Amino acid sequence: MNRFRLVFSLVFITALIYSCAQIGRPDGGPKDQTPPEFVSSNPPNFSTYFDKEEIRIQFNEFIKLQNAQQQIIFSPPILPRPEITPMGSAAKEVRIKIPIDSLQDNTTYTINFGQSIEDNNEGNPLPFFKYVFSTGDYIDSLKLEGVVNDMNFRETPEFVSVLLFEKDSTYSDSIVFKDLPTYVTFSKDSTNAFSLENMRAGTYKLVALEDKNRDYKFNPGREKIGFVDSFITLPTTKNYKINLFNTSQDFKPIRPKQVSKNHLIFGYEGVLDSTNYNIELLTKAPDTFQTRITKSRKSDTLNYWMKPYFQRDSLLFAFKHKAQVDTLVVKTKDMEADSLQIETKPKNNIGFDERVFIQANLPIVNLDTSKINLIDADSLKLKFNFRLDSFQNQVEMDFDKIENSNYRMQILPGAVKDFYGNTNDTINLSFKTKPLSEYSVLDLTLTNLKRYPAIVQLVNDKEDVEKSVILNNTRKHTFEHVKPGKYYVKVIYDDNNNGVWDSGDYLKNIQPEEVNYSPTLLEPRANWDVVQTISLP
Repeated sequence: MNRFRLVFSLVFITALIYSCAQIGRPDGGPKDQTPPEFVSSNPPNFSTYFDKEEIRIQFNEFIKLQNAQQQIIFSPPILPRPEITPMGSAAKEVRIKIPIDSLQDNTTYTINFGQSIEDNNEGNPLPFFKYVFSTGDYIDSLKLEGVVNDMNFRETPEFVSVLLFEKDSTYSDSIVFKDLPTYVTFSKDSTNAFSLENMRAGTYKLVALEDKNRDYKFNPGREKIGFVDSFITLPTTKNYKINLFNTSQDFKPIRPKQVSKNHLIFGYEGVLDSTNYNIELLTKAPDTFQTRITKSRKSDTLNYWMKPYFQRDSLLFAFKHKAQVDTLVVKTKDMEADSLQIETKPKNNIGFDERVFIQANLPIVNLDTSKINLIDADSLKLKFNFRLDSFQNQVEMDFDKIENSNYRMQILPGAVKDFYGNTNDTINLSFKTKPLSEYSVLDLTLTNLKRYPAIVQLVNDKEDVEKSVILNNTRKHTFEHVKPGKYYVKVIYDDNNNGVWDSGDYLKNIQPEEVNYSPTLLEPRANWDVVQTISLP
């Protein structure tokens, strides 16, 4: 009996302690929707002559910090980054340990908590709470506001870093690659707006950065950047718009290698100017030596084809790209030669605006159209147009199509000839078009179109282009054969009239070509004729 009483007492006491230790609201009451409240801090918020190694901030209830590494920012940046607690647990107090030797004299610092502070029970946020202190005798009070916009996508990334670099005697344009900013903040996730506060008067460079590694420095090719053309002067009441754009690394060839007897590959980083490059063999070769260069369709790689094969332990090349020249060495050996392989697309169904592609693994040098037959369902021979793209190493073929029809194409032996004299075997293809009733027609009118030429595209959420047209003197266009789906209208102002969107260049102070997206979602359905007027922002 005594043993039973002892066990019962222990169970009861344990349950009582556990229930008392739970932090939460009683069951049955209304849901708490009140955010945590700031109670006090030590040192007090907006302190001057700051010289402490720890900040303590008290709240009226237990709180937790969500996504603290991204949400909590120190402006100007403090390195090493201060240690913040609690992380992963709940408490009524936030503690920030400051490496005091990393603070600058006579400087105002802002710790912006973003939306990291939430109450422990319901997750109610205390948005954009900030703690401000100064190592000098006053708090700077100037403010700068604006918005960040992405030139490559309809939606701008969350938490874009917005940086201000002071233009002093040490300033140079390369500062974004190597130095920390004077002030920093993040764009807000829903509005893409930003606000920099508690700053001093001066002249600054304003930059936005998709700072993926959170080091406050620009890494070309891996991060997007945006900037304001001219320096800004504080104080100001102007709101600034910063356009983010994709960047590329400086062009750099990667060490080449041999992949088959007559085939070398030259990889590269950055963007290749296909009109201003050359790969020159410096090693002495036979008088009959010939080469071809094609672009890989799957990677940033150039295929270097050569004949005849001649034995050397290594080959020396000069890779010239614009004004840049790199000397490269390839070790070679006698290997098995490639055999010709042909691929075609599309398979089966073909769109009204779609072309037929003939692609090969070896350089195509000739297409004998007399050995290609295209016939319709009535066995009538059809005409077709073709173009040999030697750089992409493919043949593009186009022909007139009618709805709900079958087509057959026969590519006879010898129609395709490669650089080494190989020819194709017989290739039989079949295509079918769908009825027009399975497509939509979109009669589009654009208002607020700013200038010409304008590239107008229908794009989906993944930025895949369904239709595209260049407008030169009209605001209207009819898109035919539109597949049912969900689309946005994307407008690219093609200011240099080259038919494609051009990115910017930070060091050359060149902005990207302007891009606008319509906020209106279009949902054309099968067998619909849609008349739509779109107002551009």
